[in-house]
Amino acid sequence: GSRDDLARVLDGVLLDLAPVALDAGFLGPKAADWLGALAKAAPNAPLAFHMDPLTAWMQAGVSPGPIESHVFSAATVGARLAETYATASLFLATGRAVHEAGGSNAEELAVMAAAAVAYAKALVRSGLSMDEAWSRIVLGVSLDGEYFTGVAKVRAVRALWGQLTKACGVEVPARIEARSSQRMLAKADAWTNLLRLTAAGFAAAVGGADTVVLGNFTDAVGLPTAFARRQARNTQLVLMEESHLGRVADPAGGAWYLDTLTDQLARAAWGGFQAIEADGGIIKALESGLIADIVAKTREGQEASFADNSRKILGVTIFPNADDKTPEVETPDPAAFAVDGPDPRLPGPDSRCPALVPIRFAAAFEGA
Repeated sequence: GSRDDLARVLDGVLLDLAPVALDAGFLGPKAADWLGALAKAAPNAPLAFHMDPLTAWMQAGVSPGPIESHVFSAATVGARLAETYATASLFLATGRAVHEAGGSNAEELAVMAAAAVAYAKALVRSGLSMDEAWSRIVLGVSLDGEYFTGVAKVRAVRALWGQLTKACGVEVPARIEARSSQRMLAKADAWTNLLRLTAAGFAAAVGGADTVVLGNFTDAVGLPTAFARRQARNTQLVLMEESHLGRVADPAGGAWYLDTLTDQLARAAWGGFQAIEADGGIIKALESGLIADIVAKTREGQEASFADNSRKILGVTIFPNADDKTPEVETPDPAAFAVDGPDPRLPGPDSRCPALVPIRFAAAFEGA
């Protein structure tokens, strides 16, 4: 709700050493300013402001004021913060909303690429050089339990980034943040989510993601307990410190199957990106319903494959646990989280698009 609230959350965190990333929706510029102030101008603080108004708009279907104004406002704040924080990232360009709404991997990556272009243009308009603008963008990708596809997906992100930066005449290495999928999680036999999350973390590491964010195995049930949060952390620690997945630069490189899958995925995503740009860019493609229509068709196909059992969900449609006991979750007092935050509204009419509503594929088989 305020800078003081953020200060309490980060009490004891060494901001000049510990990476901190935001996820503030339409309040991204405000939150970025608060975090920038709390970091006390430490130039090399590993901050990830992660401003991303486009994802907030995709999921809500409406923005408080013109979405173009939100993008430009974020870019203006980002350009100012870039003068102080030399290594901080400013924007997160992701197709996460497409993935969580049931879209395909190629559709997600196409939207990610289009969002990156929109954010780079906004940063250049705000005064950053082309090289500086692209270097301040992080690419976000969602990973589910299909680890071969996940490995190829992360590698395809680098290929897309190479094409985008080459077209703009810059050479900037990609920074990739991989997050575990929410749509893959099951409420029934929630313990099986530990397998899905481990597979996602494995794919992120082998694919070469720079940052890995794993959710909690109880996220489909409710807010995590300390035990669930510990599992999310320790899954990564085991993969890193015991399996040593980060010790090889590209363990999938040279594998014909994965190289072919990577190339196919990158080409399909590039075609989708070109279709979005031909429609006028990411904002126009969202307003026209182009993206929502494509995602809806893909979601229906995926739901049908689960319904006819050609695709299975462990613990739900295959090997259900008759003795399933729902794991504990936190049940805090809602009043404790009632916060009056600043109004994110900007002058002008609201922008509207068909909302990309998150789903869980297992929900159709779990009943109430």
